[in-house]
Amino acid sequence: MKFKDYFTPKSMVYTGEHTNIKTTIKHYQYNKTDLIITRDFDKKPDLKHYIQVIGLSDVDAIMKLKDVYPVEPFILEDVFNVSQRNKIEERKDYIFAVFHVNYFKDSIREDYMSLLFFKDTIITFHEKEPDCLEALYPLFESYNELRERGSDFLFYQILDIITDRHIDLMEHTQIETEKIEEEILEYKSVDQEAFYQMRKTLLKLKSNVTPILTQLDSIVSSQKGYIQNEQSPYFDDLKDHLSRLDDRLNEARELMRHLLDLHINNQSNKMNEIMKTLTLFSAIFIPLSFLTGFFGMNFVHFDVLEYEYAVLIFVFSCIILALGMLYLFKRMNWFK
Repeated sequence: MKFKDYFTPKSMVYTGEHTNIKTTIKHYQYNKTDLIITRDFDKKPDLKHYIQVIGLSDVDAIMKLKDVYPVEPFILEDVFNVSQRNKIEERKDYIFAVFHVNYFKDSIREDYMSLLFFKDTIITFHEKEPDCLEALYPLFESYNELRERGSDFLFYQILDIITDRHIDLMEHTQIETEKIEEEILEYKSVDQEAFYQMRKTLLKLKSNVTPILTQLDSIVSSQKGYIQNEQSPYFDDLKDHLSRLDDRLNEARELMRHLLDLHINNQSNKMNEIMKTLTLFSAIFIPLSFLTGFFGMNFVHFDVLEYEYAVLIFVFSCIILALGMLYLFKRMNWFK
């Protein structure tokens, strides 16, 4: 982002990294019997619409949607600013939502998506091809209920797919957490990087799930009637899934915190054992050093040093003293 853009009101500047992805528009226009796919924002009357915008670098092409839909400028500014927090906001004539979707596909990935929900239209904006929504496209051709019901049912389907992705990732993190717990309990050590990445994933997942759970209820119960009564059971089920997922995330965060405490305790105990061993060796060598110093003094009259077997006696005395101290430490349970 250029410096001057910070001082330009309602500046439409894409803030993401995928500037090399060409902006494409895929427009599904459908009803119970018809399905038409076009590449622009123009809409045919008496049809429902799902518009998917992939690639946010071509600002001018995306701004053309204002000719068809009454979108406020600062909302479009938020569309291009991909650092927005997860939220669902109710505007005058539409709903604006932002989702950061975490999912597992060979590795842990993250997609950004913003969404506009009008009475008969849903528009989603993506930085790149949204792998997280790949389950949505076949529904337009094979799922008659989607084409028969209103756009609020499509809104539910999108939220449900996102929630399923988060649940799948939660299952993956739970398996990895169990592995980390086993390493800590059995081997008293853990891969620090893996542990950190798992905590980071859980924190991201928590920040993506909780705002949607808390804000979805107000949208469903809105007096503006974005969600029809016939769709209420679906959204109630979705809220139940989100609530259970949120509870599991809270439990997982607590478990990770306890595992971290356990890991720190293990490291502390390991260090204490090392210090204990060093202290015992130091304690053994203190009297030996004293004896060595005492008999090493350069006195003129020190008859014992002239004895033929003095060296052997001194060596054996030191060995017996060291063994005696080890026996004493063992009796006192200072080491195992």
